[in-house]
Amino acid sequence: MKRSPQESQAYLDELVKQHSQSFSGQFSLSLYDFSTAFSYHYQANKPIYPASVIKLPLLIAALKEVEKGQLDLTQRYSLESEAQVSGSGVLYRLDAKLQPSLKDLLTLMIIVSDNTATNMLIDIVGISRVNQLFVSLELQQSRLVAKLQLPKEKFNEAQKRGERNLMSAQDTLFLLVKLAKGELLNQALSELAITILKQQQLTEALARYLPTDKELYPNHLEIASKSGCVRGIWHDAALIYHQDKPYYALVIFSHEASDKSYSWEQEGMMTIARLSRAIYQELFAL
Repeated sequence: MKRSPQESQAYLDELVKQHSQSFSGQFSLSLYDFSTAFSYHYQANKPIYPASVIKLPLLIAALKEVEKGQLDLTQRYSLESEAQVSGSGVLYRLDAKLQPSLKDLLTLMIIVSDNTATNMLIDIVGISRVNQLFVSLELQQSRLVAKLQLPKEKFNEAQKRGERNLMSAQDTLFLLVKLAKGELLNQALSELAITILKQQQLTEALARYLPTDKELYPNHLEIASKSGCVRGIWHDAALIYHQDKPYYALVIFSHEASDKSYSWEQEGMMTIARLSRAIYQELFAL
């Protein structure tokens, strides 16, 4: 039997209290239940360096340009050696002059969090268009400042002033819910965005303990998500689907963790995994 909104609120208050006491860093959490419109936020309006979660609004901004006819998903772009940056992804490992399509770049940016694809897309879409998306949706805690993984000699003026990309958990949840409801893009492009997000291969945090294996769980869930991490930071943002319908949305940002590793059991990652499991088991178990 599903909890009432008051019971859910009380449960979540206690849950975040317990985990905040045991976690060495800080975390933010935003939750939305599609069946009841119940929402919950913990420290969720705080702007935080989003790592690769910034790729979510870039995906949406790019598809909005496709919707307007300004970009074409089949258009191909040349991979130049000077554009290749390290970190997550595969393009920096491949030979230059490869010709990925816009759709290829969007897919690589999300499913393997490719930083080179991301920077190519920032050039194609433009920083200003991503920030216009934030402004148009009144997302005041989010901004795109610069490309990813650039050496200091390639920093733009904003970076030189110490500015960084920022997002809040609540802004991120807003984007996901709007996307799932078809309120950001037309139906075809909304479905494309969600299909790409469902293919993300980096699912070791929020989805870690959820019943996503359709061969093992008749009532399995599907996860459409984008994660992000740098040292001491681990974030995950997801739409959780059941029977092809959005079930709930969950965003958890963790930062300032004493564990600076990239291990499969990094403290922030595991905090997200445990919070996600507890929320599912107590509020959404099928």
